[in-house]
Amino acid sequence: MQNFLNSINSVVWGAPMLLFFIFTALRFSFKSRFFQFRGVATIFKNTFGKMLRVDKTGEISQFSAFCSVLGACIGTGNIVGVATAIYSGGAGTVFWMLLSALLSTMTAYAENYLGARNIIRQSNKIIKGAYAYIQKATASKFVPLIYALFSLMSALGMGNLTQSNSLADSLKNSFNIPPIVTGLVCAALCGVVITGGVKRIARVQTIVVPIMTIFYLVLSTAVLIKYKSNILPCLSLILKEAFSIKAFSGFGMYKAVRYGISRGVFSNEAGLGSSTILHSETDNSDGEVQGMWAMTEVFIDTIFMCSLTAIVILISTDYNQNGLFGAELSTTAYGTIGEIGKKGVGILTAIFAFSSLASCSFYGEKSFEYLWGKKHLTLYKAFYIIAVFMGCVSSPKVIWTIADICNGLMAIPNLFSINCLHKEVTYP
Repeated sequence: MQNFLNSINSVVWGAPMLLFFIFTALRFSFKSRFFQFRGVATIFKNTFGKMLRVDKTGEISQFSAFCSVLGACIGTGNIVGVATAIYSGGAGTVFWMLLSALLSTMTAYAENYLGARNIIRQSNKIIKGAYAYIQKATASKFVPLIYALFSLMSALGMGNLTQSNSLADSLKNSFNIPPIVTGLVCAALCGVVITGGVKRIARVQTIVVPIMTIFYLVLSTAVLIKYKSNILPCLSLILKEAFSIKAFSGFGMYKAVRYGISRGVFSNEAGLGSSTILHSETDNSDGEVQGMWAMTEVFIDTIFMCSLTAIVILISTDYNQNGLFGAELSTTAYGTIGEIGKKGVGILTAIFAFSSLASCSFYGEKSFEYLWGKKHLTLYKAFYIIAVFMGCVSSPKVIWTIADICNGLMAIPNLFSINCLHKEVTYP
């Protein structure tokens, strides 16, 4: 089974897909005259400078959308996803993950700009976000249906199975809690949150996201202080392995690029169009503002937090010889500062994972609604809750591979559409 999935994954995330992501990111970066660098002050002014603005007409406030998208992004991808990237592609993945994220901030800007500016009103429903601009770009109602199907698969794969599996794995490693117990409790809690709709999800995220981010920074800083003498050699290793030309053994350059970009996408979702689903629910339809919020999310999630996790792992563990994968590798790294680190990262991973479970359930819900309407949403939510339990008791490597495949399939129609509509995107 694993070999079969690996074969599919190697096709989906082959050179054409990597080039598609890179081309799109470069296109919008050049078109905007690298707004991600020249517009830092403007971005800060229009995001954090206005984040406490009161909700007026939308389903949720801008700050709630920001926390909800971050809740989906700052999941286990920041801890376990980074560890799997390093395990699979070596230290060089960190460089490519960082570079792709810097460029992909403009991809995130473009898709959220288009998501805010394109709304299709039909007699019985309003189509917003990625569904609207994909329909416009392709002049087809069939392609958005394919995107919605891939989006639903991604919500169940990336947003559900990987998160719940990492949650159970971390609690087992840190507290020796059986995955079946974690699955039952997590499924019950998830049910309480997601049955309350987007507003309840947003309320939970506005509390959870700031607290878990501060806790994460405290733990990571403690490891950095303990191994501060290893930081410079670590940075040197990242650059060295990023441009390695080893051919068929070890961690080659292609492998580093492939896992760096795919795990970066897993973490920040730039290029998938998923963040447009939540941003389109806010009270602000200004495309430029929504785009700048999306850029901020990518920066915090990948450029800052994922890079920090990677350095923690590289300076504190012998990552390529201990045979550890995913949550085990992260737990080992943070456990080097003592029991508080081991227990702390277990709790942190669990909170990160649950946060993503909640937000990604809404992505799946909107995809399900687009495909089959609101009539059977209860069925979707029940299935999502069952999938939480299944993810907790399944094999981690199989689940991560499935998530990669779902992300790649979801990205194809989205990247195609934003490239078709690139002339519509304007910049501050």
